[in-house]
Amino acid sequence: MQIRTTVWVMGAAALLAAPVAWAQFAPTKDSPIAYAADTFEADEGNHTAVFTGSVEFLQDTSRLRADKVTVTYGQNQATGKWDVLSTAEALGNVYYVVDDQVMTGSRAVYTKSTDTLVLTGNVVLKQGQNVMEGSRLVYNVGAKKSSMDGVPTTGSKSRVRGVFYPDQQKKSQ
Repeated sequence: MQIRTTVWVMGAAALLAAPVAWAQFAPTKDSPIAYAADTFEADEGNHTAVFTGSVEFLQDTSRLRADKVTVTYGQNQATGKWDVLSTAEALGNVYYVVDDQVMTGSRAVYTKSTDTLVLTGNVVLKQGQNVMEGSRLVYNVGAKKSSMDGVPTTGSKSRVRGVFYPDQQKKSQ
């Protein structure tokens, strides 16, 4: 049992590199993913891997930081093994960087079946000097479409807020 659990733990960590996990977190299957956490737990019965405490994943130009990351696996229909990413959830102080975009919030959930990342809790999206704030960001990875829900204000309405700067290169021409 010890060897089987060890193999599963090593396989669970390696599987993070195979599928697209955090809205383009694995741009190529060959790119390695470096990770660090204070603790790691694998639950073979529930098909989960849990990283806790100052969690960080790095790959190419992508970085994910959170207090806790839980990865859940589904069954591979071809092999019968439980080695296909189903969901990945980051909780607490979520900080996600892809290329020149920075996203922060309190919770992020990637669902493989819908290829969607949902970031909630005081969401801030930055690209260069441009900033957008809201309460929920929904990003469909494959379609490259996103929507932001507003931040509740006084009354029942909520609003998306932001600051956008004109392209500085156009001004110099």
